Amino acid sequence: MSRSKGTTLKSQNSSIKQLDDIDNIPFSEPPASGNWITDYAWVSGVIGAMVVVLLAIAYNITNALNDGIQVGDIKLAQTRNDAILLALAISCSSMLIAEIIRLWLRDRKNFITPSPDLKYGRRKIFLFDSIINWLLYLGLLGLAVLFFQTAGEYGFARNAPYYQPWFRLIDLAFTAYLWGGLPYVLITRALKHDPVSDRRDFSSLAARVLWFFASLIPGFKNLRPQFDEIDKKAARALLVKLFFAPLMTVFFAGQFPHLVNNVGYLGSGLPAAIANGTYTHAKFNGDLFHISFAIIFSIDVALAWCGYVVSSRWVDNQTLSAEPTVLGWLVCICCYPPFQTFLGLYYTAPSEQAFLQFPNQTIISIFTIMMVMSFIVYMSATLWFGVRFSNLTNRGIIRKGPYAFIRHPAYAAKNFSWWCVMFPYVIYSGFYNGWQNAILLFIGLVFMTWFYYLRAITEERHLSVDPYYQEYCKQVKYRFIPGVI
Repeated sequence: MSRSKGTTLKSQNSSIKQLDDIDNIPFSEPPASGNWITDYAWVSGVIGAMVVVLLAIAYNITNALNDGIQVGDIKLAQTRNDAILLALAISCSSMLIAEIIRLWLRDRKNFITPSPDLKYGRRKIFLFDSIINWLLYLGLLGLAVLFFQTAGEYGFARNAPYYQPWFRLIDLAFTAYLWGGLPYVLITRALKHDPVSDRRDFSSLAARVLWFFASLIPGFKNLRPQFDEIDKKAARALLVKLFFAPLMTVFFAGQFPHLVNNVGYLGSGLPAAIANGTYTHAKFNGDLFHISFAIIFSIDVALAWCGYVVSSRWVDNQTLSAEPTVLGWLVCICCYPPFQTFLGLYYTAPSEQAFLQFPNQTIISIFTIMMVMSFIVYMSATLWFGVRFSNLTNRGIIRKGPYAFIRHPAYAAKNFSWWCVMFPYVIYSGFYNGWQNAILLFIGLVFMTWFYYLRAITEERHLSVDPYYQEYCKQVKYRFIPGVI
């Protein structure tokens, strides 16, 4: 018995030492046959989408955005922003629960991996490591709160109403982790032991940074750590979260109220207009456009928000790698605020709803249907990731759904929509507003497509080191149009 125990400990110590010595944790190889762990990731995406719609219906019935949300004597949300954030939390929680159940059903035998520290009676070591992990994460959250309170784009000093939902969220997140973070860490490290995940963890990076600063003190130079590729990946993954989490939060806060209002309109305003005979073809086109957008993008942003905000070994969505090149980062973040403002040509492209100005309502209907269908494909690309969605990172390769036909369905869908809907408006603008303006609009459209092409190329270059992606490219040979390109 003692010999077995000693051999096991020696093996574990050797494995941990190897993790410290190597510069890069190797990617796992895809199975020769059978399902990948990501093949049914869409299940959590579908559940999250359904919950968003159901919440919109419930919010409309209860007037939750204005009156708040109360269950019994407990006031869950008093303000509009709190009600919106609660909707995000509920939809995200439903996705996480669904994914945990799916992964448990997929591999019940290996879903729980007990901590060897607890198994062999090293409870003090386990408790110490867990508390340090919790404190390091709490420190990172505190630094994030400080940054967003002082940064010019997001700062309270400017009293920016646009970002108030994010300010509220990060304050709530800090409070929640202050009180609930340690129990989560204890449970996770007790039941989901994984040295590789520990090494990839943001707390590991934070600890090394602290040791680096400690090594600057005279006499402590020998404490200086060596930052390797794993640390660089963790740092880039953290930057991805810090950039996109605020954006997804305010995007949802801007879109979800439209969905709530449109639910009410579909239940009362639309039937009344039809009954009164005042519902016109033009009104139908406007409703189809705006209501479809509210549904599609409320779902899309809610699913993406879950992926950006939550990283946990319980749902197997920790970051394996993050975009390593400046070009890859540049072409991605320049498609989002605040960096869009630096792209003058980007704004010369037509508005996505400019075609609603066309005089012929039948043509508008055709273009609207084309745009809505393309954005359904765009949203489905996010849905198939489930809890794993994130720009600039690899959190598991998806090969099902729209990804079974082309490698970049979201980018292809966006560009299909732009060229099928915006380009006709460019021609229309040439006849009615002058060809000089039309040429500028056309250049802007080309510029947008070029940026998304670069995004696809840099993503493929980043992901190509993963054997799963190499196998995926063998299965799906086309990037944008099946059988063409």
